[in-house]
Amino acid sequence: MLILGPLGFLTPWLLAALATLPIIWLILRAMPPRPKLVKFPGTRLLLGLKDAQPVARHTPWWLLLLRVLAIAALIIGFAGPIWKPAPEQSGQGPLLLVIDAGWAAAPDWPQRQARALRALERASAAGQPAALLLADGRAEGTLPFQPASELAARLRATQPVAWETRYPQDMDELLDQTPQGGISVLWLSDGLDHPGRSALLTALRARGTVTVVPPRDARFALQYDGGGQPSLRLFSLSPGAAPNVLAIGTDPQGVSRELARLQPGEPDDTAGVSSRLVPIDLPSELRNRITRFEVEGQDSAGTVVLADDSVRRRKLALVGDDRASEGQRLLSPLHYLGRALAPRTDLIEGGLGDVLQASPDVIVLADEIALPETAALQEWVDAGGLLIRFSGPRMGAYDRLGDEPLLPVRLRAGGRDVGGALSWGEPRAIAPFPSDGPFAGLTIPPDATVRAQLLAEPSPDLSSRTLAQLSDGTSLVTRVTSGKGQVVLFHTTANAEWSNLAISGLFVEMLDRLVQTAGASAEPSEPELAEGDFWTPVLVLDGFGRARDPQDLVPVPAADFAKGPAPGAPAGLYHSGERTAALNAGGPLVQANWPGVAVERAAQAPGVDLRGWLIAIAAALFALDALASAWLARGTLRRPPRSGAAA
Repeated sequence: MLILGPLGFLTPWLLAALATLPIIWLILRAMPPRPKLVKFPGTRLLLGLKDAQPVARHTPWWLLLLRVLAIAALIIGFAGPIWKPAPEQSGQGPLLLVIDAGWAAAPDWPQRQARALRALERASAAGQPAALLLADGRAEGTLPFQPASELAARLRATQPVAWETRYPQDMDELLDQTPQGGISVLWLSDGLDHPGRSALLTALRARGTVTVVPPRDARFALQYDGGGQPSLRLFSLSPGAAPNVLAIGTDPQGVSRELARLQPGEPDDTAGVSSRLVPIDLPSELRNRITRFEVEGQDSAGTVVLADDSVRRRKLALVGDDRASEGQRLLSPLHYLGRALAPRTDLIEGGLGDVLQASPDVIVLADEIALPETAALQEWVDAGGLLIRFSGPRMGAYDRLGDEPLLPVRLRAGGRDVGGALSWGEPRAIAPFPSDGPFAGLTIPPDATVRAQLLAEPSPDLSSRTLAQLSDGTSLVTRVTSGKGQVVLFHTTANAEWSNLAISGLFVEMLDRLVQTAGASAEPSEPELAEGDFWTPVLVLDGFGRARDPQDLVPVPAADFAKGPAPGAPAGLYHSGERTAALNAGGPLVQANWPGVAVERAAQAPGVDLRGWLIAIAAALFALDALASAWLARGTLRRPPRSGAAA
């Protein structure tokens, strides 16, 4: 690199073309060859006439200057000018480029590419081989060293990935072909600490000099926090003010746009990392239209949270026996249902006719039978509603139970008491849930038992409608589709009268899974998803947080899906059975420390690359030249003729 004051040139030999500017000036100044003279007798009539403004014999000087400046800007631009460039690397051996390629590297990825390309150009000019280690978790085998000029095209094609930066595990195999005599390492870091970073740094320091280029700007990450009041958590390495979080979704016209701006709360600083709580305090109608949350001004997959079933808040209506007295409150089925459903839903309580007018997503009937609003309830279910019913003494004593509408299966009147005081049997345990149902993966407590239940009449379709059953094979939860909606029946009570299921954590998880299916079809899944052990990508993100189609991605095993985004499982939305879950890349940040290495500070970092600016200026000057030439050709510079000359 040639340094001239604050300017540096990557290819200074191109500046020799500036010497040709005087020749170009003379060429442009010259006029076309003189036309051939042919005498015509009639021209004698024109003798004595004078041209008010004769045609110029030379190109105007200002137009010449415009053209020469444009050519000079192109020559200087192609020479690679850098304003206040970084000093040359201290290492003199073969170059090894280590580039963190996780989502945290996305915000300044073009600048990182430009910095790495300049290092390759220097290595190529010095005749040193180079190697490129892209830390995205996909590097395998030995790292090959090759001519530095051959890596430029590969470097330009690289993109950040939608998961955390990952380093190779086997350092000896990775650096097996390292040239003797030491190497010069340039590590473009994303500023965060990742598993395996210390081991890689130790291995590289033992083989040469290491120069680390940290990011100039702070890094942010966004994470979804569930719980009673769902919220987001914004992490940052900057002690300053935090940007807003944008809620993106579809408006009533179906256009995706910004629906709301969420303000982060007060920071909680720990080990140099700030954590801010961002409450999702939005109405249910607005919140259910949100498809993603993103940090304003930050383009990376780690600052995007995709909205799945757990983010949407349903409107749920409870209908049943609500015992108002404090002494009987624990006997009311609505007490347990309200405790289980309140954290994640907007509850409505009242009569069936009243709650139907509120257009809820889910209606829960606790031991209700022969309701006068059955016809209106049937219309609501057919339109896409989810009806969840619970059995009880009132339903078991109903003499026309077999004719009761809106039940997924035909029931036997009277029920069965398998573990009561007047029976010889023991309470029945809950059998493992089918892997293709909504309860797949839930852990069943060993002490969760059922003492009484309503039995389903045997039928050919009973097994296909059973979502959960007891250890003896009898149905515990059944479901059937009706129009666009679903009808679900728990064959036991919603309180602890027939079962201790209502006072277990499993009861909350089962209801939550069912509520998440509101508005979804309950038809059987496709064969490849029937086992429920795989998550199929529906929509994935790239490293910049932009949505794209999964294309050739294969289903992800459930065990790998639980580990978070990784190669083969980028951040995105995934589907398994009846569930849709988001795999988000953001999470807590840990700042990286670099002991014993040279760190390129912001003051030493490469300055502004002037190539693009100079080429743009040259293009603008050529455009002005074209306009000026057209102006002169049309004669707009001519002054109006004098009256005497016209005469």
